[in-house]
Amino acid sequence: MTPINTASTSPPATTTRTERRKARTAAAILDAAEQLFLSRGFGVTTMEDISEEADVAVGSIYAHFGSKDGVYTGLIDRALDLDKRYCDEGFESGTNPVEQLIGLSEGYLRFARAHPGYFRFFRFPPTDRPSEAAAPQPAERVAQRIREETERMAGRVRAAIEEGIARPVDPDSTATFLWAAWDGVIACHLGPANMNLTDAEFEAVLDRAREVLALGLLAPATSSEGSER
Repeated sequence: MTPINTASTSPPATTTRTERRKARTAAAILDAAEQLFLSRGFGVTTMEDISEEADVAVGSIYAHFGSKDGVYTGLIDRALDLDKRYCDEGFESGTNPVEQLIGLSEGYLRFARAHPGYFRFFRFPPTDRPSEAAAPQPAERVAQRIREETERMAGRVRAAIEEGIARPVDPDSTATFLWAAWDGVIACHLGPANMNLTDAEFEAVLDRAREVLALGLLAPATSSEGSER
């Protein structure tokens, strides 16, 4: 599987040299901020700290993001972009509604594994992050991203029911549960409040989660006489 580019700020090949340089600078700033916000905390990290870590002038940070709150918003935007790209790739690997749901969940897992820092920004943001009053965009964008994904999942649940693959359940509440359950399974090992599982134990939990979630959704098989097997 082709790795997904981590830098959502990377420009297409048709851009100018100046645009490519600006994109590289923005990416360096976000890379530095990711490391500092997670290791030190948002509140104590200064623009000068980011400047030194990224090896760029403080003025460049202001020019690209406007403020430290703007840098944080940029990190959230990159996290959401990566999450969507991994989920889309997994979704598109399926050929029927259930395969698409499974593929989407596996894409989300790959995102969390490949980019644990951005997974934390998405699902477990720093406690000292900007307030919603000071920077409302990150919380709004995270909420919108989750709504978009659960709505897409609900559509696939609905399609699976219509095709006779899934049991006749409420698509919206089922999609919300599926998303929250899988999110929680991933967080039990990859999130900051993990359960101290070994990698092998986590793999076993993932297998059980896949089994339980799939069996809970799928319609029971029936024999030719119409009785359940």
